[in-house]
Amino acid sequence: MRALVLAVVVAPVLLLGCAKERPAPAAGGRARIVSLSPAMTETLFAIGAGDDVVGRTEYCDYPPEVRKLPTAGTSLRPSYEAIVRLAPTLIVGQATKDAPLAELERIAPTKLMPWLTVADIAAGMRELGRLAGHAAAAEALAGRFEKELSVPAPTVGQRVLLVIEGTPGRLDEIYYLRQNSVHGACLNAAGGRNAMPEPVLGTPPVISIEKLIAVDPDMVIVLAARPLDPTEREQISKDWRALPMLAAVKHDRVRVLDGKDFYVDGPRMLGLVPILRDTLRSMP
Repeated sequence: MRALVLAVVVAPVLLLGCAKERPAPAAGGRARIVSLSPAMTETLFAIGAGDDVVGRTEYCDYPPEVRKLPTAGTSLRPSYEAIVRLAPTLIVGQATKDAPLAELERIAPTKLMPWLTVADIAAGMRELGRLAGHAAAAEALAGRFEKELSVPAPTVGQRVLLVIEGTPGRLDEIYYLRQNSVHGACLNAAGGRNAMPEPVLGTPPVISIEKLIAVDPDMVIVLAARPLDPTEREQISKDWRALPMLAAVKHDRVRVLDGKDFYVDGPRMLGLVPILRDTLRSMP
């Protein structure tokens, strides 16, 4: 069914995709960029290329002026017709297994980049700067990103488990943030020692309740991807209190932090470091 839907959506694009109908460069050489990544949209604005961004995903909302731009679907399900109407000279997005590179390439030159680790993101920032003609600003931003997040992992101290918020009222599958991710780097920069230090590839890993009890982290920090109301926040805390055998629960070292920018791996990720540092210091 998914293949059939994609075929129906892509068919008009295939007809538009011949070379003679590819969008011509904007007058005066000005780029027209469609960004299919909130992190890349944020980065383009941060390096001074915001005026060249003409389209965004439904999830791009920072900085605030981004919300005035037309949307073009999502990174995995772009709206091809909307992108064609925007006449881009460049499409950028994150490289994923299911990213529709071939279809996007039929509309305009497309650059999909890895965007997972600190090294990936710094390299991507530099590449965006090169493509958008803001190399100096991008180099300064990438250098700061690398400097602040390339901190060796502590080998001693309290062991911290960073957890992705699940469904309030359930604590069966626990997704945690791996050490070899930008979130792991933020934790290290904040002075935290990851309770799960082994590198993991692929999607966010899951830890079972049995494994959680065996690991027995000294501290747990739950990062919610959205603002939580007081009832939800209390429910998440209550869910963890149902595991009194954990050192983190026993010593009141479970904290819940909410904010969707925690999961947009752009320049604002640097702001997570002081939040984590203050949270770690607040625990008894």
